[in-house]
Formats: sequence, structure tokens, C-alpha cells
Amino acid sequence: MKKLAINNQEIGLAIKNNEVKNIYTKGNYWILFNKNIEKFDINEIIDSKFHSMILENETLKEMVDFIEVLHNEVLIVYKNNQFHDSFYNKNIMIWKNSTQLKTMKFDLNSTDEIKNLSKREIDILRKSGAIRIISVSPYFEGILFKDNKFDQVVKAGDLYFYNNETKISVVTYDMRPQTIEISGQEILTKDKAQLRINFMVNYQIIDLIKAYQANKDFEKMIYQAIQLGLREFIGNMNFDELMSDKNSVSDYIMQKYQNQFAEIGLKLKETGMKDIILPGEIREIMNRVLIAEKTAQANSIMRREETASTRSLLNTAKLMEENETLWKLKEMEYIEKIADKVGEISISGGSNVLNELKTMFTK
Repeated sequence: MKKLAINNQEIGLAIKNNEVKNIYTKGNYWILFNKNIEKFDINEIIDSKFHSMILENETLKEMVDFIEVLHNEVLIVYKNNQFHDSFYNKNIMIWKNSTQLKTMKFDLNSTDEIKNLSKREIDILRKSGAIRIISVSPYFEGILFKDNKFDQVVKAGDLYFYNNETKISVVTYDMRPQTIEISGQEILTKDKAQLRINFMVNYQIIDLIKAYQANKDFEKMIYQAIQLGLREFIGNMNFDELMSDKNSVSDYIMQKYQNQFAEIGLKLKETGMKDIILPGEIREIMNRVLIAEKTAQANSIMRREETASTRSLLNTAKLMEENETLWKLKEMEYIEKIADKVGEISISGGSNVLNELKTMFTK
């Protein structure tokens, strides 16, 4: 004989030929040496190899909870209120009088966004792989598809869904103003001048569903529409008209496409001409024209200044002719200027010095 001790948190089973012969609860027992006794901790999950033996015994069957975990279900086991384990497509058995184990089953067949679970439950399901997360970045919005069918428009943030067979995807778009550069557009003007145009378009999505339904790649659509508009407008302008009024191109694009884009959920905020690049021969001609224009302007200014100077001299002469004192003062002014440049003056004879100077400068 041998002594068998079963404490408060244990259950002993005497098993023979895969059949439970005796059940031992808390207490001390004397048993034969050849008896096979399995001890079970009531706070541990029962090994699946004992399931059938326990269920075949009516007494034990009432002492356990047998939990069937079906397809697309997950069973979360908590121990002392902490996540312990998770189970998919696997039957679980625990003792009813366990003081530490608790279970919670989740049906993963739902395709709706998870909103009724606590953050702790979501974190636990994430650890067990039962939840998938789809993130939409700040300032973005997304179009949610389930099994490739449109479901709804979603805002920025994390979206939680059960991890099942339903295919879930999100196409996201930046809802802030966006800029498209239409670069290197070679366009012939009405007078056959070949130009290279760089143009800028600023737009914003105001209705994501309308924009997506109109054209999945609406940025490409905007590019192509503006490209055709530029060719249409510039192709009907002469080169000189374009160069004298470049803003007319932007005004035309705004007027032509603003309402058209608004109908498909897009707002055309701003357009502008960045560059007009001329071919080498046209640049050379433009430079020659510019030089000629500036030369003509310079010559005109010079002639205008010469005319003004001559007119001033004529007016001075008239005044000097009418006023002898003014004539003498002007004469003395010139004598002063001449004397300032003379290094040495030699005077011969005994006449008056002033009369000699006067004679010298009035010859």
C-alpha cells in the first residue's frame, strides 16, 4: 500500500485501460502500489488526451467545462485575469471549480469594424492573431473594400477587423492640397513658334467617392485634361500675344476646368505658368530684338537731351543779347574757367593788366 495525498487544488484519477476507475478529491488515501493515479491541477487546462475518458464518466462530466471552438472562432484563456493562451479550431476542457482560469470565446465571422471591445480585449486578440489592423494616416481618407466590393469611406486612424476569410482592403488618398507639375510640353503657337511649357496645377479632393468613381487614377486624368487644355489655348495664340499676356493661360485653364472638376469631387485651387522655354534660334532673335529696342531707346534719350541742351543755350544767348551786364558776367565766368586751367600768363608792355587780359580773351 502507498499513501496518496490530494490537496485542495488537485483532483486524482485512477486510470486503467483508458478508463477512469476512481476519483480522488481533497484528502489522504491508502492505495495499492500498482494503481496508476493521474493528478490534475484544477487551475491548468486539461490535456486533450484525457478528454474522452472524462466525458465517458458521468461524475467527471459534471465537474468540467468542455468548450468547443469551431471554425472562425477563437477562445481566449485568462489565468489570474491575465492573458494565458488562445485556441483556434481546438476543443478545450477546464475544471469548473478552478479559481484561476476563465475563458472568453469570440466569433470571428463578423465583417463589421470592431467597436464594442475594450482596449485590453483588442490587445489580447491582437496577440493571438485574431484581429487585423488597417491604418489610415493623418490627413488621409480611405475607401474600404470587402471582398473587392465598396463598403464605406473611412477617416484617419486604426481600423480593427476580425481575422477571417473576408478580404478587406483600403485605398487611401491625401486630402490636403496637392500639386501636379505638367512639365516639358512642346506646343506650337498659331504663328508656328515651337515652345516648351512648364505648368503647375494645385487641386484638392473634396468628395472622395465622386473622385474615385469618376476615375480611379484621377491625378493622371487631371494631368491629361490640363495638357490638352494648354495645347488648345496656346495653339490658338500668336507668340507675341502669349508673351505679352502669360496670365491668360492660367485664367483659361481655371475657367475651363474648375466646374468640370467640381462635378467629380475635385477642387481646382490654383494654376500657373512656371516656365516658357524658347528654342535657341528664337532666343537669339529675341535677344537681337531686345538689343535693338534698348538701342533705339538710348538714342531717343540722347536726342532728347541734346535738344534740351541746345534749347537751353539758345535761351541763354537771347538773355545775354538783351542784357549787357549778363553778357559781361558770362564773359567773366568763362575767363575764370580758362584761367583755372592756365599754369602761367606772361604780359608784356606797361598797359593796364585787366585791359591786357580783356584783349587776350576777346580776340
